[in-house]
Amino acid sequence: MTKHLSMRTTKLHSLLASALPLAFSTSVLASGGEGFTENRFASEYQVAPAQLPAFATGNVGVLPGSYWRIYQYLTFQAARGKPLTPAQLESLHLDRWHIGGVPGDAADSSNASANTSVKASDAQSDGDDWPKARAEFAKLWGLPPGAPVEMSAQSESGEDYLNCHPDAFTQAVTTLKARARLGAGGKPDAWHKVWLQGQDAVFANCAEPPRQYGKPIVKRTLQLPPPLPANAPDWLKYDQAYQTSAANFYARNFDAAHAQFQAIAANGKSPWQKLGGYLAARSLIRKALLNYPLQNGQPPARERNETLLQAKKELEAILPSFPVAKQMLSLVDARINPAERVAVLARTLEKAPFNEETAGLLSDYLVLLDNQPRTAMIEAKEPLTAWIGSMQAESSSTYWDAPSEEEIQKQHKIAIDTLRQRWLKQADPLWMAPLLSLARANELNPAERKAAAAVPATHPLYQTVQYHLARLAILEGHPAQADKDLDRVLAAYGKTMSVATRNRYLALKMLSAGSQDEFLKAAVRQPDALDSGTPIDSNAAKQPETDDDFERTVFRFLPLPELKTLAQNPLLPAAWKPKLQETMLARALVLGDEQTALDMLDSVAKPRATTRQLYARYRAAKPGQERKLAGSLILVNTPELSPSIFDQQNQAKYWGCKTFDHTPSPADRQATSASPRYLSQAQAEAAVKEQKIFLSLPLRTEYIAPPLLEWAKQKPKDEEAPKALHFLVASTRMECPYGASKPEKDQLRGVYSREAFDLLHKLYPNSVWAKDTKYYF
Repeated sequence: MTKHLSMRTTKLHSLLASALPLAFSTSVLASGGEGFTENRFASEYQVAPAQLPAFATGNVGVLPGSYWRIYQYLTFQAARGKPLTPAQLESLHLDRWHIGGVPGDAADSSNASANTSVKASDAQSDGDDWPKARAEFAKLWGLPPGAPVEMSAQSESGEDYLNCHPDAFTQAVTTLKARARLGAGGKPDAWHKVWLQGQDAVFANCAEPPRQYGKPIVKRTLQLPPPLPANAPDWLKYDQAYQTSAANFYARNFDAAHAQFQAIAANGKSPWQKLGGYLAARSLIRKALLNYPLQNGQPPARERNETLLQAKKELEAILPSFPVAKQMLSLVDARINPAERVAVLARTLEKAPFNEETAGLLSDYLVLLDNQPRTAMIEAKEPLTAWIGSMQAESSSTYWDAPSEEEIQKQHKIAIDTLRQRWLKQADPLWMAPLLSLARANELNPAERKAAAAVPATHPLYQTVQYHLARLAILEGHPAQADKDLDRVLAAYGKTMSVATRNRYLALKMLSAGSQDEFLKAAVRQPDALDSGTPIDSNAAKQPETDDDFERTVFRFLPLPELKTLAQNPLLPAAWKPKLQETMLARALVLGDEQTALDMLDSVAKPRATTRQLYARYRAAKPGQERKLAGSLILVNTPELSPSIFDQQNQAKYWGCKTFDHTPSPADRQATSASPRYLSQAQAEAAVKEQKIFLSLPLRTEYIAPPLLEWAKQKPKDEEAPKALHFLVASTRMECPYGASKPEKDQLRGVYSREAFDLLHKLYPNSVWAKDTKYYF
């Protein structure tokens, strides 16, 4: 039975979690991790479960570099002519970014049916049964109810690890029941009570002492089984020796546990003898990993490797009689030299046929990759590692681990250079995918373009290559050619494409379209069902939907007159119109385009009964300053009205505040940083001029405060004044929390807030709005 490194559905834990702490980062880069958000039209990280069998057999579609590494591995195998069969894929029990269904920890279950007198039927107990099984006998012996057992602990370095594995409780239930049958007539006797008290002491060592922030760590207090009288039966003496060793193990007295387990291994009469040497070596492994943790960027401590080497020596000695040690040896090798182990696993996964050990080896490989520098992966000699590293040279799967621009530039150059110097010489279409995924405008040479165009349509990476050729054509000023190529691929393969791949092609088609109608047709997307077995909502299916790239493109590249034309296009779904109309009104107010603002008034006012009088006020106002003030009243009462700004990196901005958003890779930024082809040069230039105005806008309250404050001073009897001042003050609170260099009260919006507050309470002290405005920032 093979043991592996990845065994959890939410976090990656180390091999044999009961023995080893988590030594790899939990904020992993591209095997997977928490903290990501999915694009429901084209996932950045995974393949929809329903599409997975087709994907594994070669229908890859467009492969993003941000896909988790398990999907990169499946693609690599398919591209090398070794696609996984449905049965092989099923055996991986794929769980998002890692291998699921990996066997549990045999060390804690102790394989008791094979190594002790415990019956095999008892060895199938569930570890969750321990409280119930214990309670039955505790009542018999008059022992107090057991407190919940805390299974996890924390090292001094702050890493959580599983101290007492569920299999330990499974084994305890098995042994508890077996020892109950050793009394006269197969009934439990007083010695059984002593055994249970001893096991309670063992599990009391599982939990970490309570910790308080800023105070020294409380030293553990070792809990040991009660001493045995001389007339205790031999079975209890052997069990208590094992219990005492386990107690020291859980209490992190590793030297004592090591010596005691070795003594058990030397006792030929103990039913735990075969486990003794194995668990002695595990004590050394835990000592190495917990007592000498890795420090970021620092080489391992000398004591760490010396202890691991001693554990390896002891495991090798028992290997002939205890085959399970082979798997633990693999882990020790990975701890001593993870880079070498990655290389060994990569070669094995590339060359060995798929077999019962593949899932475990792949699981180990994926976890170990998470601790490898990206540049080391790119420059690896093993094709599998180098290919995955190159595909992911600019990608990340968690927003907090996104590489910096400097890192992106460095990894991009290393990947491109390595691909050209080492792998492209093989003339294998496999290497076209990372090259084109990384390529920027005018970066491919003629030979590379020719080789990419020659990738056969039957190759699993054909659609990926064609996608990037079209992407580059758009960026290099040839959108008409890109449009023809996109139409050709969609016509040939659109019906067999995954939903995500078709949506990716449509995103490019939206930019290459030659007319506004074609632009709108390409904007409509079908959601991709990422939850296995979850059908697309029937109501959602009736309402056309679109991805975020439509909004980014429309509001970044279309000038206001073209937005008006778009809003009148019968192909525009009705559900998309409100946001478009609201944005047009906000932009018209900023640009002073009174006619467009008047055209939008009725549609924007319709769902806003409580502020409808403000829109009527705008229509009745005189052109010029009076209408500008009326527009400010609309804006201060309607914070959802925004000019919908996107900067040159496609980051959304709310007026002058940059929103906290996922940083796209350079390839993503390039793919959506081209003006739609159907726009004329004059329209494109008009949009650029408008964007300069929108990008220079201050925060919303800083924009509307000056005219409102001046108006309130001059028109103190206007019934809208106190309400406007109230909303102005309220709007300044937490308006732009990201990147502020001054306290809120000292920022310009804070100054305006204080002025509006004072004016409100001075001119309208008895108004409901003044009473509701108790603070000015």
